[in-house]
Amino acid sequence: CGINAEYGNEEMEAFSSASAAVVMTTDQVPEVSGSGARDSACDLPKSVLDYYINIEKVLEREEFDNDTERGLLEEKLLEQIKCDGITRILYHWDCSRVVERLLANCSSSALLEVGALILPHIVEVACHNFASHVLELFIMKLVREIYTNETSELVTLAEQVFRKLCLDVSELISNPHGSYTLRIALQVLGGIRVEVDKRKRKRWDIGQNIFYETSNTHSTLKRILHKFTKRLVKMDVGSLLWSEQGAPLLSVLLTLLHRTNNKSLPNLKSVISSSFDKKVTEYKGFDEFGPLPAVLLDNKASFVVQSYIKICSKEELEDLYSQQYKTIIVPLSLHPVANYTVQTLLEHIPSRNMAQEMCSKIVPIFEDLMAESITGVIISVTKCCHHHGLTSDFNILKVLQDVFHIPDDQLHLFFRCVMSLTTHDVLLEKLESYKKPTQSGKPRRDRFEATLAGSLLLQGLFQLGLVGGLEEGLCGLSEDHIHYLSTNPQSSHAIQAFLSSLTIPVTLKHRFIKTAVFVVDKLVTTPSGSRIVEAMWQAADSQIKTSIAQILISKEQAIRDNTYGSIVWRNCNLKAFKQGVSTWEESERKKKKNVESFESIINDKSTDEKENIVDHTLDHSTENNEIEVKSDAVNPVVSKKAKKKKRSINEESIDSTKKLKKSKKNKEVKESKKKKNKGGGSD
Repeated sequence: CGINAEYGNEEMEAFSSASAAVVMTTDQVPEVSGSGARDSACDLPKSVLDYYINIEKVLEREEFDNDTERGLLEEKLLEQIKCDGITRILYHWDCSRVVERLLANCSSSALLEVGALILPHIVEVACHNFASHVLELFIMKLVREIYTNETSELVTLAEQVFRKLCLDVSELISNPHGSYTLRIALQVLGGIRVEVDKRKRKRWDIGQNIFYETSNTHSTLKRILHKFTKRLVKMDVGSLLWSEQGAPLLSVLLTLLHRTNNKSLPNLKSVISSSFDKKVTEYKGFDEFGPLPAVLLDNKASFVVQSYIKICSKEELEDLYSQQYKTIIVPLSLHPVANYTVQTLLEHIPSRNMAQEMCSKIVPIFEDLMAESITGVIISVTKCCHHHGLTSDFNILKVLQDVFHIPDDQLHLFFRCVMSLTTHDVLLEKLESYKKPTQSGKPRRDRFEATLAGSLLLQGLFQLGLVGGLEEGLCGLSEDHIHYLSTNPQSSHAIQAFLSSLTIPVTLKHRFIKTAVFVVDKLVTTPSGSRIVEAMWQAADSQIKTSIAQILISKEQAIRDNTYGSIVWRNCNLKAFKQGVSTWEESERKKKKNVESFESIINDKSTDEKENIVDHTLDHSTENNEIEVKSDAVNPVVSKKAKKKKRSINEESIDSTKKLKKSKKNKEVKESKKKKNKGGGSD
């Protein structure tokens, strides 16, 4: 396997291929289990650590000719782990990563062996800082393996693993790592998608989701999930609501019970709704509104309330709004924690009247929300108005213009005011100060300030296609300002949202790009700027693309040597442009044609499906056709006969009329021939 390491120990052997892996004996270092294992995790000899580090490099490279070589390496590595002790390996930072690499692409047999090693220490492993990551991956791999390659051994192992976790639920909830492992287990059992962070994805060599969402849960897993939820519901849910580890777990439990239509869901909902009775009177001078529900002001409990709002029915949402939110919607919108529940409620409003009532109370306090940098509520109000058709009742851009005190003849400063979250008067004072020279006599630089809250607000507006008065200020930016906004990690997302929005006119994007073209060579080598260049390329026409390509090719070496520049070079197909404009135009034309043909295929497929549905409803006698259509929907792998194009009733009727016409013609030809024979060839 290409490992060259000198272990410096007579008991160890260096190996050069996967078929001859080393098995080390560590009689001097006995296996440690229990609570003391965490403290003695660093007692592993340096030679053992070097061995596992080298193994990790081999697994990371994946340089195996076939599955047999990898299987041999897995076998020898598992023997070494047994010899060293699974707890000693998992409790070490570097060694635990080797087990993660092994599990990421291991066989079913290796998965069973690792499970047998972890099972006796599963609760301790779940509560450990490093070992818990291994257990999370193991649980996800185990359940996914059951769905793909189900065997009795895998099902038995899953029952044993989840039974042990279920018995020690109270200990797991009290530990931050254990509670997170428990949440992963619940999500996997319920068929909910598990999102993995970037660091683990890179380490595990997987995509964003190792376990995909599924509605057809396995029967055994359903039974285990029922026991799990039954045990959790019996606990003191009221205390979990206010716990740092219990609140996220309770949120997942709510989603699961709603998904599976569990009988315990109404009881859990009643516990959460009763928590609104606890009130708090201290809040930022809003005494006229009276006491506020403590559950909405708490950082942990409000997270559960958001999940509760998402699963409520239309009647429950209306009752929740009228009883809890209606009279105190203003202070809740201005609270740094409670405003998130207001945003969730705005996104899930069931009726237009309720949306109009909520928006009429929140829109007048936009200026206060801006002062507190709570732009999420403003974006949620904008989306709510767009969804319920209230844009004519609440002109959000006009309201924002009044909030920033911008007169109609100064709209070119509107975009700048929103991005920097400063009023028109304050911005004018800053611009006047920039005109004054410095002490050395040099002119001051016009600095464009960007804030995260302003960028988020602009992103929300651009995604909905709301440009209006922002157009003049955005398209009139100077080259320096475009360079600053495109390379700034905060403001670049707003520019990218503008260029990639499907509702903003293309002509407006071209106005911006024609100025940004002159700084494209400076943007392409930066992390944020390279994304802007790609977004510009996607929105540009062929003439603008030619200008961008010429500028980038003039600095080819610097761009291709840069990490971000090389990505843009590849994605924009600049290699073809360098070979010749005609070649590049031909490749771009082919790309466009492929995209259009792909879109037409999708549209044709959707229309064919609609026609098939109509045909099947009209003709109830074609039961065989219905069975074929259903089997195609269930099983994507179809036979050659099933791949043949199904003909609709209209096509069959057209074919039948053609056959009738053809048969009539043949009859007429035959009759004319008979007449000719009788009449001696005369007409």
